[in-house]
Amino acid sequence: MYTQNGRITFEKSDLKFLQKHGLSKAVVIYEEHCAHSNLPFVTDHHQLAGLLGCYTNVLFQTLRTVDELYYDAAIPKATGGYRTLQVPTHPLRYMQTVILHSILDKLPVSPYATAYHKGARITDNAKPHQHKKYLLKMDLQDFFSSITFEQVLSGVFHKGRFPTHVGVSLTALCCKNGVLPQGAPTSPALSNLVMSHFDGVMGEWCCRQGFSYTRYCDDITVSGNRPLYAAYQKAKGLLENMGFELNEKKTRFVTAAHRQTVTGLTVNQGIGVTADYKRNLRQAVYYTVKFGAADHIRQRNLTRFMVNGVPQTERYLAHLEGQIRYVLSVEPDNRAMVKLLADLSASPPYMG
Repeated sequence: MYTQNGRITFEKSDLKFLQKHGLSKAVVIYEEHCAHSNLPFVTDHHQLAGLLGCYTNVLFQTLRTVDELYYDAAIPKATGGYRTLQVPTHPLRYMQTVILHSILDKLPVSPYATAYHKGARITDNAKPHQHKKYLLKMDLQDFFSSITFEQVLSGVFHKGRFPTHVGVSLTALCCKNGVLPQGAPTSPALSNLVMSHFDGVMGEWCCRQGFSYTRYCDDITVSGNRPLYAAYQKAKGLLENMGFELNEKKTRFVTAAHRQTVTGLTVNQGIGVTADYKRNLRQAVYYTVKFGAADHIRQRNLTRFMVNGVPQTERYLAHLEGQIRYVLSVEPDNRAMVKLLADLSASPPYMG
């Protein structure tokens, strides 16, 4: 069911709803929904199947077997090693993508959440923490798998937005074995929505204390001009009440006397990319231009850019270009990086 040019159009998936309420009452219910919500009008599984672009029996079959509709995929970490993702198969991935764009993207995100929403930039996570005497960095342990079915249902697909049976089904389509799978297209947006209450409480508390607070996925940052142990205690207590656990090995208190970084960006004297990152990037481009991408990949044993021992030169060059453009997105006036990009662009895709 949808409205276009002032006219309400009913679809095949609305038939059960119309039979239940009759045309006049159905129109009234639909118009009341539109007056108070920008979310899709879904009151039963027939309409949910219509929204997801499948037959009702396909929807029910997917719900019955949803935990089996994933495969593991290992992706390399920037710091070394691999991260295992639970990736949904088709058509579950398609259904999740529809849920993401038709529902989740329409829900408000906390201003303290600086990742996983339209317009979000990594610099937004660093800006509030510039020129501060004290910086506190915290990391959540097993972030996605700590977010439960019940939290998603009560925090996102609750009865204030959807009938209970529809909300339960939407939640089931986005969870695997009762938690958020890291690899589903819906998981990042759902994590922001589930964390919205924490962000609000923590952010407002920090504001009253004269501190700055942001959260970038599972990275929590607080800064201020006086010691931050009280902020650590506040965050730890709130998170434990939600069932989350801090990774104490990654908790850091950093003063302005040391290099302060927030999601990879330095914030001591304005926002910038770390000197180590830029130095390593300049070195990689230098050797790539001088000896060729293939030789550099072999010499450095960059296995993630090799397939059956064959260097993937174009992919590596694209990777280096992406790194340079990342620096320029943070430091647009960095002439050294502009020249580096020109040097890389002038190098042939394969040498040696």
